[in-house]
Amino acid sequence: MARVRSPNYPSLSLPSAIDAARKIYDKEHTHKADPEVMAKALGYSGMNGASATALSALKKYGLLLDEGKQLKISADALTILVDPKDSVERAKLIVKAAFSPQLFSDLNEQYGETVPSDENMRAYLLKRAFSPSTVDAPIRTYRETMELVSEVKKLYDQAAQEVQDNLLASEQQRESTRNPSGGAPSKQYQSNVNPSMRQDVFSIEEGAVTIEWPAALSVESLKDVEDWLTIVKRKISRSVQKPEANGKPEAEE
Repeated sequence: MARVRSPNYPSLSLPSAIDAARKIYDKEHTHKADPEVMAKALGYSGMNGASATALSALKKYGLLLDEGKQLKISADALTILVDPKDSVERAKLIVKAAFSPQLFSDLNEQYGETVPSDENMRAYLLKRAFSPSTVDAPIRTYRETMELVSEVKKLYDQAAQEVQDNLLASEQQRESTRNPSGGAPSKQYQSNVNPSMRQDVFSIEEGAVTIEWPAALSVESLKDVEDWLTIVKRKISRSVQKPEANGKPEAEE
């Protein structure tokens, strides 16, 4: 009987994969090299089952890129390796790498940022055709990866708070300019900033226009947003006032 193979997953946790990428970077910098050369940079004698599995894990996280028959350190990996540990950009790329493997993306969608018990994940993975003899390995790898994600997301929270504070201070200044009597600033500017979201505020004479969207969008979702914005534009146009002959503004139908 043929041996049942479990679905693909990275054999290394993300912290271990970053350490492996650093070994390659120290040896080869950002140059392209044959897989055998990359394997030797990791301490293997050459290409074999273990080294191929390790290189595959780095590729699943997006830390290594295929360049024809060769490999090279990716731009994301370079930022993760050389940026200071308090870099928000580095933190974002670590989170991006963590959920690049399809299985880890699915687990994150299933459970969110709070990792469940091993028993809970084991049941989930067994239902996804993982074999009982191998199911504990991806659980351990995912848990270690999420520990790193939790650590770096503290930078997200700090950056998000700074963005919120800056937005509020900026809008309070605009409000004080528009309202010299010193009334309280409008609460419409005091929305929470979610680190997984992006926000843009555009100030116009009549007030401010705010739009918020997820930091990561699929191509299909982007098309849906574009269609929605077309509808929003049509709705907003109904609020545009045009002057009558007697000089009084009239709202458009």
